[in-house]
Amino acid sequence: MNMNAKDPVKIYTTLLKHMPSIGLLSRKKRVKAYIKVVNMTQDMIDNDEIDSDEALFILSIMTKKSHCFRKAGMMTALNLNVIPAGQIKAIGFQYANEMRQNLSLPAVDHANSDPQ
Repeated sequence: MNMNAKDPVKIYTTLLKHMPSIGLLSRKKRVKAYIKVVNMTQDMIDNDEIDSDEALFILSIMTKKSHCFRKAGMMTALNLNVIPAGQIKAIGFQYANEMRQNLSLPAVDHANSDPQ
C-alpha cells in the first residue's frame, strides 16, 4: 500500500475503503472489520510508513468519524478477553484495550488474554 504516510486523511480514507461490512448486530463481522483495519494499520507501522503515535491518532479519527468503525471497535473491546491473543496485531490490541479502559472495564493482558 503506497501512500503519503504523513497525510492522515488519505490513510483514513484508504482504511475506511478497505473496511468490510459490520453487518446488523453481528459480533463476528464487527470484530472481523476491526481486525482488518488495525492489521492494515500495523502493516503501515511495520513498513515505516507511520509510527505508532500516528497510527493511534488515525484510529481515533476513525472512531470519531466512522460510526461503523466505532461499532466495530466497541464490539472488539467488549469481547477482547475472548479473542485469541494472536488474532489482533499489537496496535489494534493496544487501541481496543484503551477503549475498554474508557468504558471502565479492566485491561486484558496480551500474554494470556485474561483480565488484569
